[in-house]
This record gives sequence, C-alpha cells and structure tokens, in this order.
Amino acid sequence: MGEKSNVDVFVEWAKTRLDEMRAGAKALESELDSLKGQVKTDAETTVAKVKEWIAQGDAELKKARVEGEGALEDARARFATVWHDFEATANQWGEAASNQREMFSTRATAQLDSWKGIVDQYVTQAGEMHAQHKASAEAAVARLKAEAGKAEAQLDQLGKAQAASWKALSQGLDESRKSLDKASDEALAAFKKAMRD
Repeated sequence: MGEKSNVDVFVEWAKTRLDEMRAGAKALESELDSLKGQVKTDAETTVAKVKEWIAQGDAELKKARVEGEGALEDARARFATVWHDFEATANQWGEAASNQREMFSTRATAQLDSWKGIVDQYVTQAGEMHAQHKASAEAAVARLKAEAGKAEAQLDQLGKAQAASWKALSQGLDESRKSLDKASDEALAAFKKAMRD
C-alpha cells in the first residue's frame, strides 16, 4: 500500500465535487419538461454550461494525474473556479426550482455516496497496514465514518424539514461538505503519521 500523494488527495476531493455537479445537472434536466418559454431556454443553457464545467473538471483531473505535483496548484485554482461558478448557478436554480427537495436530495445523495467511497478506501488501507500502525489508522477511519454518519443524519433531517428554504438546504450541503473534507484531511494526516512511525 502506497502513501497517498497530493495529486491523489486532489483527485478524491475533485471527484466528490464532480459527482455533486453531475447530480445537480441531472436534477435540473429533470425539471426541463415542466418549464416554459424563456425560463426553459435559460435552464437548457444552464444544463449545457454545467456539462461544460463537468468536462473542464474531468480535464483538470486528467491533467493533474499526468503532470503531477508541479501542476497541482494551478489545477486546484482552475477547479475551484469551476466549482464556484457551479455553486452560484446551482443556488440560483435551487431557489427557483419547483421541486427543491428533489434537487437537494439528488445532490446530498451524490455527496454522501462519494464520501462513502472515500471511507471504504480508508477501511481497505487500514486493513493493509502493519499491526503496529493499524490501531491508529482504524481510529482515524472510525472518526471519518462517524463524521460521515453525522453528516448523513443532518442532511436527512434537513431534507425532511418541511419549512427549509433552498438557502438552508444549500447551506446544509456546504456544511456537510466542509465537515467531511476536514474529517478526510484528519484521516489522511493520521495515515501519513502512521506510515512515518
């Protein structure tokens, strides 16, 4: 088992965002049939733009893998711009969507599925570690799992709240994303420390 590189960490992080972007595009596409006139035209334009951003994000992942550490800072900056543009657009459409719950649920599910995949990777890595490092790696994985479970429960509760506005739903997605990013960073640090010890 090799230690995760900074490129690997970036790719994991970016994939979670791309999964959420794909889910957002899918949710918006599902709304198209219910829209009319200029609103429908604007929504179709937005879906096309989101698909362009997804393609840009995929290209950044490929480029980061090929060019490695040297190009990582630029790749992060370009991907952050793509993500920011998506978030701004997703929030505009989320507020206007006739089925905000569906848009929220689709994005929340994509976010949580991505994080479950990351947890599974860490579980596998913890199982492969030497016995002397296994306990600290398993503890890091347990914290990551707990954080993912807490985020899932919060998103589920928020999704069921009848009076939650799109702003509250969007804020919940953002908070769970930040929480899971932090837990993932802590798990990675624990794994790196265990590998050095």
